[in-house]
Amino acid sequence: MKTAAPSATPAPIPAGIHHVKLPVTDLERSARWYGAVLGARRLTELDHRRPDGTLFAVILDVPGLGTRLELRLDPSTSTALEGYDFLTLAVEDRSALDRWITHLDALDILHSPPVVALAGWLLVVPDPDGQRLRFYTTTHHGLDASRVEYDSPWLSTGPAPGSTHSAEPKPRSITTITARPGAAHELELLLAEFAATTRRENGCLAFRVHRTPQTPDTFIVYEEWTGQHALDAHHATPRMNGVRTDAARLMAAPPYTQPLVPCTER
Repeated sequence: MKTAAPSATPAPIPAGIHHVKLPVTDLERSARWYGAVLGARRLTELDHRRPDGTLFAVILDVPGLGTRLELRLDPSTSTALEGYDFLTLAVEDRSALDRWITHLDALDILHSPPVVALAGWLLVVPDPDGQRLRFYTTTHHGLDASRVEYDSPWLSTGPAPGSTHSAEPKPRSITTITARPGAAHELELLLAEFAATTRRENGCLAFRVHRTPQTPDTFIVYEEWTGQHALDAHHATPRMNGVRTDAARLMAAPPYTQPLVPCTER
């Protein structure tokens, strides 16, 4: 790829950000979520529809954002971006961050604990598709650099320079689950709800439920974690024990789990 040569004339200056676009898997669900969490108002007069009337995007007016937020129906892209922190909003200080925590708890919205980031305090809130909305304090936390939580799965510092492998192998597995006759729909709902909450746990990189077209009573669950400690913590949650009990009555046989080992990891 060629690098652009320096221009002899200065680059034009944009007039600002026109809007921010976010891919989602369910327009109505995401619009309700951003309305509850951020107080966003849907501008129905700006709904995007195809000539046949099919809705493919909605526009939200988000207080304090400074521009509009477009939710675009694009399930494949949304799934690929799961876990990505696409937008960081500024809050003044730790007390302001605590007010957001109180607000989110009142809505029963899952979120990270306050994280010591490089400069300020950080709060991470996965949206319904697992994409991460972040709140970052403009006031520095004033803590020593040794207190920065580089190992937090919420901070997203990326791989260490020069490394091709993580310090700890990422546990990955597929689990095959077969529903008893007539119970596939109920089991699917149970697994889908469990997957949505699991994806918001510390250290969860992926947790997806698939159904096989040839054998519709069979489900395949793929999961990936930052390390064994995160997976162990997941298995110890009360919710995990509850799902085991609820799923047992819907399954034709015990689930079968196979660990996965990557051939290469770059």
